[in-house]
Amino acid sequence: MPLPAERQSTTRAKILDAGFALWHDPATSVLANGFTVARIATAAGVTRSTFYSYWPSTEEYVLDLVTHLSASDSMNYPSIVAEQTNGAHPRVATTDIPQAIVESCRAHFDVAVSDESFGLRLAFLSKADDPAIATSLRDLYRQAERSQYAPFLISLDNWGRTLREPFDESMMQIVFSSLLEGLASRYRIDPDAFPSDLYGLALLPLLIILTRRSDDDRNLYEIVDSLNSWPASGLAAKLRERESLRTHEEPVIAATSMREITTSIRRLLARVGFGDLTMEEIAVVTGYSEVTLHQIFGSRSGIALCLLFLNSYERYQAVDPTIQGLERLRILLNINLGELRRNPAIGQNMMLLLSGHTAHPRTDLIDFDPRPMFDEAVVQAIERGELRRDLDAKQFSAVLQRTLFIEGSQLAETTSDIDAIEFLLVGAGATPIHTSETSNNVPDFAL
Repeated sequence: MPLPAERQSTTRAKILDAGFALWHDPATSVLANGFTVARIATAAGVTRSTFYSYWPSTEEYVLDLVTHLSASDSMNYPSIVAEQTNGAHPRVATTDIPQAIVESCRAHFDVAVSDESFGLRLAFLSKADDPAIATSLRDLYRQAERSQYAPFLISLDNWGRTLREPFDESMMQIVFSSLLEGLASRYRIDPDAFPSDLYGLALLPLLIILTRRSDDDRNLYEIVDSLNSWPASGLAAKLRERESLRTHEEPVIAATSMREITTSIRRLLARVGFGDLTMEEIAVVTGYSEVTLHQIFGSRSGIALCLLFLNSYERYQAVDPTIQGLERLRILLNINLGELRRNPAIGQNMMLLLSGHTAHPRTDLIDFDPRPMFDEAVVQAIERGELRRDLDAKQFSAVLQRTLFIEGSQLAETTSDIDAIEFLLVGAGATPIHTSETSNNVPDFAL
C-alpha cells in the first residue's frame, strides 16, 4: 500500500535535511568520504530501500539537495544576523564606527560558522565541473552571496556609504562572500588559533577604500594614487640610515649624476607619462640601480621636483638678462606655473613633498636649482622699490614658491577666478598688472 502524498513529502524532506546534518558535522571522515546511500539513510533514520524509492542514485539526490538547500531557511541571512545581534554581543557606542563595524562583522561571521548549509556548499565545489549540477550550483552560490551581503548592505545604508567605482553590487557580493566563507572554513579547521574579530579587522580597511560618502565622487584609483610613492618613502629612510653608517673610504655619487639622470628621465617622459613611470623603467634607461635612484632622489616625488627644477632652471637662463626686478620676477613665476600646469602629475607630487608624505632628494647633488635665481629677482624688486622695502626677501620668496605649487595644481582649477600670486605681489607693494601682459615676455623652451 503506497504511502500518502503528505507522508511521502515529509519523508523526502527528512532525507534531504539529513544531507545538511551530514555535512554540518566537520569530522574528517565525513568530509573525506562524502555522500553514500548508507550514510544518508542512517542520518535520516530510514532504510536504504526508502532512499532508493525517491532517488535511483546519489547523483540525483545531490541535484535535489542543491535545490532543497536554496529553499531552506538557512539562506535567510538578514533575519539570522538580526537575531544573532540582539543581545548576543555587547553593543558599542554608535560614535565608535570602526568598533561597530568589527562587532557587526563578528555577528556575520558567527552566523556563517554556524550555518548548517555551509559545509554542504563547500562540498559541492568538488562537483563544480559536473554539467548536471553546474547550473544549480552556480545559482546556489549566487543566492548565498546575495543573502550574506543583504545585512551588510543595510549597514552600509545606515552608515551613509555607497560603493566606490569600479566596484558594483555584484562584485562586492563576491568579495564579501568569498572572504566570509574562506575565513569560516579556516575557523572550522582550527578554531583555537582564530581571533574572533579577524573577519571584521580584515574587512574594515576594505570598507574604508571600497565605499564612499555620497559627496565623494573619487574612484578607487584616485584615492590610492599615493601608493605610487609610499614604498619609496620607507626605502629612502632605510637608505638614509645606511648612508649615515658609511665610512669615508666608500665612493660617493658623482656631482653630475643628478643632472644626467634627470635629463634622461625627461627624455623618457616624451614617451611615457610621469604617472605611469616606474623606478624600474628609470633604472633601465639611466643605467643606475633602483637602490641608487632612491638614494639620490628619495622618492618619485623627489624625481618630480628635480624635473621641475631642471626645466625651470634652463628656462630661467633663457630670460633676457636686461629684464630686472618685478618684471623679471613675474616672468619667472609664469615659467614655474607653466611647468606645473603642463604636467599635473608633477604638481601633485610637489604637494606630497610639501605635506611631508615622501622623501626629499639629495639637494647637495643638485647643480640646477632655480631657486637662487628666483630669490635674486625678489631682492632686485625690493631694491628697486617695486616691492615694500621692509619685506624679508628670503621669506617672501619662499612664500611665493610654495604658493606656486598650489596654484599650479588641479586644486587651483576650482578657484580659477582668483590669482593668489598676484594677490601676494600687490599685498607686498607691487603695482597691479594683468598676467597676460607678461606672457609675451616668457621665452619658449623646447625640451
